[in-house]
Amino acid sequence: NPSPGTSSTPTPSTSQSSTPSAPTVDTSERVDLVFYVMGDPPADEQVVEDALNAKLLEKVNATVDFQFSTWTDWAQKYGLQLTTGGADLIYVANWNNYGTYASSGAFLPLEDLLQQYGQDLLRIVDEGLLNQCKVDGTLYAIPNTWPEYTVNGVNYREDLREKYNLPVPNSIENLEKYLLGIKEKEPNQPLLAVTTSESQGLTKAFNAFEVMNFKYPWVTTDGLPYGLAANYETPSDVYDYWKSQDFVEDCKLMKKWADLGFWSKSALSDPNIADAFTQGLCVAEVSGMNPNKNIAAVQTFQNEHPEWKAAYVAFGEATGVIYPAAATQNATAIPRDSKHPERAMMVLNLLLSDQELNDLVQYGIKGTHYEVTEDGYYKRLSENFNYEAFNTWNLRNNDFKLAQESDKLLNTMFAKYQELGAKTKFPNINVHGNFTEDYTAYQVERGAVSDVMRQYLAPIQAGFVTDVEAAIQDFLQRVDNAGLEKCREGFKAQWLSYCEEYGYK
Repeated sequence: NPSPGTSSTPTPSTSQSSTPSAPTVDTSERVDLVFYVMGDPPADEQVVEDALNAKLLEKVNATVDFQFSTWTDWAQKYGLQLTTGGADLIYVANWNNYGTYASSGAFLPLEDLLQQYGQDLLRIVDEGLLNQCKVDGTLYAIPNTWPEYTVNGVNYREDLREKYNLPVPNSIENLEKYLLGIKEKEPNQPLLAVTTSESQGLTKAFNAFEVMNFKYPWVTTDGLPYGLAANYETPSDVYDYWKSQDFVEDCKLMKKWADLGFWSKSALSDPNIADAFTQGLCVAEVSGMNPNKNIAAVQTFQNEHPEWKAAYVAFGEATGVIYPAAATQNATAIPRDSKHPERAMMVLNLLLSDQELNDLVQYGIKGTHYEVTEDGYYKRLSENFNYEAFNTWNLRNNDFKLAQESDKLLNTMFAKYQELGAKTKFPNINVHGNFTEDYTAYQVERGAVSDVMRQYLAPIQAGFVTDVEAAIQDFLQRVDNAGLEKCREGFKAQWLSYCEEYGYK
């Protein structure tokens, strides 16, 4: 860590572009802050920090020392960091238990600090995004402002579609026509490599059933757990899907597809083959997909099968329900024991809103670590500091983020999703994204329901039962006996109070 030292730097005002009403802060004392981030440090960490700190000292008389969790035992190290303290800013994410840590008091409430020292953040961070970072009504994190779309959908073989003049599989009907068309022309080509690998939760029991997201404008992929569902535009209107006639019809369609040979007769016990699509063992992937996985397939095809083409269609293109990942996917908090929360907020305000500083943190020193091509793309010049080498995904700014050449296709997809997402009732907001279920009170019943789903719902959704209606009746009776209602009541109460808290009516 740099020694505190004294600094003769004159007291700077808060950020240049801040509003006149921002209070002037006494920054006469130099402060050295620690910013805790994930992963491993780049070789040129110190070089970039020195360049960054020269500017931060000038602006707010503070320095930042990035400290890294490393990827070895990162979850334990992260928890330990919050227990032992010492950081002033810390990377937070929903995938790293942000909600749990916030509820247990690991972070400082940010409303007042933001109003006083985060004037530029208030200008650039959408209120809806800040709202998503609240836990029990209190704001504990500042999100990045780059929307990332992890929308589920269908990854398919565009070359085969073109070759046989088949429809784009952008609905259940068209997906069926696409698969039937290939089956007719290439009878030996396997169509779907579906298993139960993506279906270990409490919503569906067989992967192929994810295609129902083409049909229903659900608030989250596959609807809600325990056979409940709610639509994106009316999240607090929860209805019973399993006990509806729609569910019966949907299961009959799966039987039709199974009888047509769309998947293997041993699909329920087949192991999941991660690269089935790129190996040519199926002509579409219908579950657990997202745009990044499509891009990976596109690149694999270019390298290994240049004559093959992969394309992607999001379920939401059919239903109109499109939203980015939750704001808490990548955000920044101030740990409870930070000795300099005011200065930490001032520094965060600059790192996220000042383009010169943001570029430095994200890409290193221009001319040494990277350059911008004539087309406006990022080009790496040194292995000592890669693209986003500090792993500060929490500092991505949508207005500044440099695209890489390989992002072309992804950015085109994201632009399309952003446009569709802007037309919804909750524009580009992941309504379900911050919800965490606490099933302690009905853990036993939940386990029993899950077992019944695996044993009795999976064969129904895989289309392997003779009499669909009778099998559904049998399943519903068994799942009721397992304690379905207790799970539903417990879940529904939490979901409705969450919708109430966030204003999702």
